[in-house]
Amino acid sequence: MTRTTKLLATAGALALGATTFAGVSLADGGWGGHGGWGQHGGPAESLFQAFDTNHDGKLTQDEINQARLGRFTEFDKNGDGQLSLEEYQALWLDAMNRRMVRAFQALDVNGDGAVTKDEFTARFSYVVERLDTNGDGQLTRDELRQRFHDRMRGHGGDRDHDHEGG
Repeated sequence: MTRTTKLLATAGALALGATTFAGVSLADGGWGGHGGWGQHGGPAESLFQAFDTNHDGKLTQDEINQARLGRFTEFDKNGDGQLSLEEYQALWLDAMNRRMVRAFQALDVNGDGAVTKDEFTARFSYVVERLDTNGDGQLTRDELRQRFHDRMRGHGGDRDHDHEGG
């Protein structure tokens, strides 16, 4: 794996953050084109884009199964009915590409097609300040656990700063 490929894979992984469910769905080809949480119709619309193969506005299990089988077959390059790690990696990277591009574009504030050090670090310049619940200038695992626990229960959270990407 080249250094560039490793960097792109790492950037993609960072872009996912805590969106494990969405990441797994993307690896399966499940979210398709647009979508993402709160954008362009969200995950429901993306499911229809990916799986409503007859475009009737309804999903059947057969449509989902056929779409998933199509993705599997597309990436089973040697046709052995299995995905090797390399074949699955190609599937994953293909599925993650749109999300990676969106994350890149979100970081590229001035839209010049390049992410500067300042653009790359700006989005994380407030992390400790925002998540430090006791004001000591440091984060502990307990503070983070409590913060994410509270967010899962619908308490707290600064949604203005909760962005996808870098």
